Amino acid sequence: MYLFLFLVALPGQLLFGVTTMTMSAVVTAYLFGLAYFGLTGTYYFYDSYIPIAVFLGMHLLFTDPSTAPRTDLGRVIFGALYGMSTVVLYEVLGRAGRPTFYDKLLQVPLLNLTIQRLDRAVRGGWLRRLDPSAIGRTLAPRQRNLAYVTLWALVFAAISAAQGVGDRHRGQWIPFWQQACAEDRPRACAYLAQVYSTHCDAGSAWSCNALGVLQRTGGIDPRTALELPPIDELPILLRGSKGPMTNRTPTFLYARACAQGWSQYCDEDAALRDKMSVGPR
Repeated sequence: MYLFLFLVALPGQLLFGVTTMTMSAVVTAYLFGLAYFGLTGTYYFYDSYIPIAVFLGMHLLFTDPSTAPRTDLGRVIFGALYGMSTVVLYEVLGRAGRPTFYDKLLQVPLLNLTIQRLDRAVRGGWLRRLDPSAIGRTLAPRQRNLAYVTLWALVFAAISAAQGVGDRHRGQWIPFWQQACAEDRPRACAYLAQVYSTHCDAGSAWSCNALGVLQRTGGIDPRTALELPPIDELPILLRGSKGPMTNRTPTFLYARACAQGWSQYCDEDAALRDKMSVGPR
């Protein structure tokens, strides 16, 4: 889906020159996520550096060229402000008990009010020397747009390769949050409880049991940490934040579980010997 949104937005970026807004918004949010992980050992948006809905907003919700700065550096700053505002609003709305999906919408009218000031600052002050358009003044507008899109494609490929965006972010997987909770990382146990609750509602008795233990002990119980869920519940536990799993063969499920951090499943014979059956307590 990240790649799909990237490709869908390319025609508008080529025609209207809004690439710098999207690129700076994505890079700002990603760098914040890296810094947050470095400080806390957990992910700010839990299951991704940049949630797919926020990624959509960075491509399609705030990039109207009629309500964007006219200067290239103004657009870079505008995008960076949007990226940071999604971070701030996510925290503010969460603490207020409000739906966090507004974190990509509420700031847009306020940011639109800054457009003229951003352009004036870039054209009349020391920021003028940093305006990237000065480098490409010999290029026609369409050629400059193509150069920005090319740069953005390289940046997107690098972030994707680093799993900054995409479907394989390890924040989706239970073992990561179990380890983070055991290490008492910020917000880890609360989010793990939320994951268990979601899987419990989806029909995983193992998750219901794990949720009960977590709520009773306030953390990961070493006595139950190594218990394996039954194989028929793995399609629920291994899907992460994605759609239902269609391949449910034991070999595929063991490999998927191993890749997600369930080390006990990396030895298929050992998993078979354990019969992978744990009943609720």
